[in-house]
Amino acid sequence: MPILKKHHAPGMSKEAYDQVASGVMDSQKKAQGFIAHYAIVEGDGITVIEIWESVDDHDAWFNPTVKPHLPPGIPDPEFSDIHNSNAK
Repeated sequence: MPILKKHHAPGMSKEAYDQVASGVMDSQKKAQGFIAHYAIVEGDGITVIEIWESVDDHDAWFNPTVKPHLPPGIPDPEFSDIHNSNAK
């Protein structure tokens, strides 16, 4: 069953998110286990919601591709098992 990732980056502006995203979106689409990506402006920063086949698939792509470009002090992502889905 796929997993949901929620990653809030407090203090990250839309512009900073857009800069990181523009450099990694193509590779994310091709990453093993990637299903979907959404970003929302929330409170004091950006929250990214993603669906992956597994945490291992996420980490294999995220750790070398995105993590080095994040500002220091960004909390680690949270992962949840998806109990049910009704996607189109």
